[in-house]
Amino acid sequence: MIQRKASAYIHKENLINNLRQLRKIAGSSKICAVIKADAYGHGAVMTSRILAEAGVDFLAVAYLEEALELREAGIQTPLLVLGTTDPGNADIIVSNRISQTIFTRELAAALSESALRLGRAAFVHIKIDTGMHRQGIDPGQAGSFARFVSQLGGVTIEGCYSHFTEADNPESDFSARQIEVFNGALDAIRAEGIEPGIRHMANSAALLLIPESRMDMVRPGVLLYGLSPEGDHRLPEGFKPVMEFRAAVTSLRDIGEGEGVSYARTFVASRPTRIALLQVGYADGYSRHLSNRAAVVVRGQRAPVAGRVCMDQIMVDVTDIPDVQVGDEVTLFGLAELPAGELAQIMGTIDYEVSCGISKRVPRVLIERG
Repeated sequence: MIQRKASAYIHKENLINNLRQLRKIAGSSKICAVIKADAYGHGAVMTSRILAEAGVDFLAVAYLEEALELREAGIQTPLLVLGTTDPGNADIIVSNRISQTIFTRELAAALSESALRLGRAAFVHIKIDTGMHRQGIDPGQAGSFARFVSQLGGVTIEGCYSHFTEADNPESDFSARQIEVFNGALDAIRAEGIEPGIRHMANSAALLLIPESRMDMVRPGVLLYGLSPEGDHRLPEGFKPVMEFRAAVTSLRDIGEGEGVSYARTFVASRPTRIALLQVGYADGYSRHLSNRAAVVVRGQRAPVAGRVCMDQIMVDVTDIPDVQVGDEVTLFGLAELPAGELAQIMGTIDYEVSCGISKRVPRVLIERG
């Protein structure tokens, strides 16, 4: 029998709870759940099935490969690819009923050619660059670009959207400027006699902080998974973490005062110390930056990481926790008292990176209830 000693538990009830909370905030706006990057590390197929059953309006991914994984798994929910793709993939997009972001004439024309040849519509969302300067059509070209697209056979403009640069910063007025630019581009499209379709701009932070950005559809990602979209790592009231990352104690050893633990002996015991070994390391997504700085929860108590995080193991100091046994499950993050944001703060990063970093070799285990 092969038994993994580390697992990422995905709490279905918490995911549905978070979707419910998002619907309350979004009001009449459609919900487009962002499940790119393997659903921020939570398992794209598993997560998408739950969201589809719950009646989410759209799913969004970054790449065409991610969209195909969902279609091959039998998920039929409307699906939007946020990134661009090679025009040579047009047949795949059209035949799988995938909505594609466009901001180049080459891709638009390729989708039209495929749609006409295959006898089915190509659905597109026009991306407008309002200040991110990453991808999208220049706002001044929005009208002429939409006119070009509308004159292509077989292509339906399903929506238009943009992306905020700093929606998580309530002190900035740049988000308001981006909305103004976006609305101006939409007016230019309407001036050509073309309806822009579904207007969408709000990510998780904007959904909370910028009500006017909710428009026809919102695109929550990190909040859906019970992670904080804000720099202070605080999770808004009502939302619950969906992932709980755990590992089991695989051995225990006692060391004396002055003895070191792990590479370079960066932890040296100041007293007789009991060390628990966990079979999880940076190859699983538990960052080396957490060495000697993070804590885990075992038997309801916090235990500090002792020494450097290894590729496949970490050691924790359980001296002050009585009766720790081999086989005890240890929470690395995911409880209210040990959120992913605590690790993100130690690492100097955002909550998203913590969950996205959990590697493919860690099994995702669905918890239906409890």
